[in-house]
Amino acid sequence: KLRVQQAPHTLRCCRWQSCLQSAMIQVAADFGATLASVFAKGWALVTSLPLVGAVLRKLQDAIPDVNDQNILSFFALLMRYRSFDFVAFMRSHREALKRGQETGDFVPGVCNYYRLMADIITMSSGPFWHFVPMTQGLSRKECHDQFHHRMASFLSAQSEDKILEFGCGFGEIGRQVALLSGASVTGLTMADEEIAGGNERIKKAGLEGRCAMVQGNYHKMPFEDESFDKVFGVYTLKYSADLTTAIGEMARVLKPGGRFVSYEILVSNAYDASNKQHKSYVDNISHSTCMPPLWPAQAMRDAAAKAGLVAKEEVDLCAAPQEGAWYSCFENTGIHALLSSSIVLRLVSLGEALRILPKSFADFFDYCIVHPTTDFVNAGRLGIVTGSVMMVWEKPC
Repeated sequence: KLRVQQAPHTLRCCRWQSCLQSAMIQVAADFGATLASVFAKGWALVTSLPLVGAVLRKLQDAIPDVNDQNILSFFALLMRYRSFDFVAFMRSHREALKRGQETGDFVPGVCNYYRLMADIITMSSGPFWHFVPMTQGLSRKECHDQFHHRMASFLSAQSEDKILEFGCGFGEIGRQVALLSGASVTGLTMADEEIAGGNERIKKAGLEGRCAMVQGNYHKMPFEDESFDKVFGVYTLKYSADLTTAIGEMARVLKPGGRFVSYEILVSNAYDASNKQHKSYVDNISHSTCMPPLWPAQAMRDAAAKAGLVAKEEVDLCAAPQEGAWYSCFENTGIHALLSSSIVLRLVSLGEALRILPKSFADFFDYCIVHPTTDFVNAGRLGIVTGSVMMVWEKPC
């Protein structure tokens, strides 16, 4: 066998080039940081000027916030996932959905979905994964802040309470409730990525002593009976194919006199399963997210009653005159119009054909981005899906 050895001077040359490259990268990074600092100070100085500053601040406000819901996040998505294996993801997504429909167990599909979508949803919508009423005169972030206060109020959260947020994702709402009330909040979720991401966010918020993430399935929770003063979930029971078991678990871990609060996406009384358009929108929402069919509100009421919980309040937060529709965030940002355009889908397909975009990205874009986004808006406009109903129960003493 022949063995090719590099000459010593060649090895020294390679090492020298590697060191030089590392040094150049560090210099570029330092220069970039310095430039960013200078720009920030210069921008602060210019915007403080009476006339010019007012104009520039207006322009700044018109630029979408990268940490909020905006169209520009689509381009960030393309950059971050240009090497992702969408072929494998879409195959596993459809296989998991089929198994869920056959067995009633959608848990593996939900975990698979959020291994990718947790990051993408955060990238495109910031930390807020749920819909809230879009109050006139308030930004989307301000509307979510208002929702956090409402949730703390519906929970009657107190500083001495131990609160559980089940199906919490990264645990954003639980952390906000903890900050507002002083309560201790435990977040329960299944996905590894959400446990890691939630712990990072708890540390960043300085809430290590009051917030914690626990991995588990809310149909069989790893907690003792009567462990929590309050229990709540936001947009998470839609992933359950067995409401009786799920809500029974909430009642089990809740202390006597404690509150259970649920804020869900539901099909309304106006939904007609025999109407092809109705069924198409509602099925798309479920299939795109790998979850069972959406529940009606009555199924929630029945499961809670069976668990021995007593209904206290049921409020549609969008019912007040000043509140905009829960799905209007997609309309206000232009996202619905963009994703509804067949031209956009054709351009994405062309990009994939030209190998600018990864293989099967067009399939993913249509199946998991266009849907369910456009279906939420279309179904919401028809009044067949609701996304702003707060339901409150108590466990008798």
